[in-house]
Amino acid sequence: MDTMQTIPVFFTFNSNYLLAANVTLHSMLRHASRSYRYDLYVFHSTLNAGHRHTLEKCLEEFDHATLHFIDVTQYDESIKGFKAKAHYSKEIFYKLLAANLLPQYDRIICSDVDVVFTGDFSPVYFMFPEGDFYYAGVGPVENNRMPYYEPHFSPRERSILEHEISAGFMLINLKKIREDQKSEETLDFYVKNYQRFLFPEQDCIILTCWPHIKYLPLKYSLPISFYHLDMSHREFYQGNTEFAGDRTQALALFNEALAHPIQIHYAGFNKPWNSFGITRQKDWMEALMDVPAKEGILLYLATLPYNLLRRLKRYSLKRFLRKLSKKIKKR
Repeated sequence: MDTMQTIPVFFTFNSNYLLAANVTLHSMLRHASRSYRYDLYVFHSTLNAGHRHTLEKCLEEFDHATLHFIDVTQYDESIKGFKAKAHYSKEIFYKLLAANLLPQYDRIICSDVDVVFTGDFSPVYFMFPEGDFYYAGVGPVENNRMPYYEPHFSPRERSILEHEISAGFMLINLKKIREDQKSEETLDFYVKNYQRFLFPEQDCIILTCWPHIKYLPLKYSLPISFYHLDMSHREFYQGNTEFAGDRTQALALFNEALAHPIQIHYAGFNKPWNSFGITRQKDWMEALMDVPAKEGILLYLATLPYNLLRRLKRYSLKRFLRKLSKKIKKR
């Protein structure tokens, strides 16, 4: 009889992220503790049988994990017609569905797929055993984004937004969300306020769930942009419990996360599969080489021209809009 504890994890992505998902899931399981079993779920509306088969083949070597697919097309009607924001796809909305779709779990981990794992994430699942939270994620290191929110959010809303957690890797307390009937409130708020969100699911979570939020150590989801922060000359955000208080200790924790991340997050449009020379790309490429060839390097080579073309088109459009904006301002 199998008495190993199961850790559930879910992902939300579309068919454009198939290669990235292969690398993410494979690197996650390669580094995950063998003391547990892993139930992996993909919430999707665009993955066909071939895509699902590719993901299954990618993970065949891991007998301590099971992969499941949940078609959530029925939820698309509520976000029909929503325009894309920056590089975010509509699938970010699905992160808010876990309490409804997986009633068998009391808590679950959610991860993006524009990431690579370089260490064991499983300790996160057991954090905050007291359970007085809805979501836990990596918190802000600095408090410098609020000016961008000013045109669309009230002073009270901005005072909440400054506590924001990253939605790229989260521990979600499904039990408390159900007990407090929080799911429908959050989904409704997302739909009604999407147009003014900057980071849609992230903004929605903090505005509806604060103060029932916990902060994970930075090492569990480290954005590559943080490698360009010289925090020895900047102020840490004191609202984040990880970096509040003694500055020397905060700087040591920050530098330790940079040196030994558990997950590296390639946040932004430039990804290791569509760009060259980005920060810590080597980690992603090494993880790619560990994936079975057909689902890894061969898929990378087959999709590289398409991914580079998409990036080039986006770059050209941004450059055109930037030039147009400058001309308008000069008039």
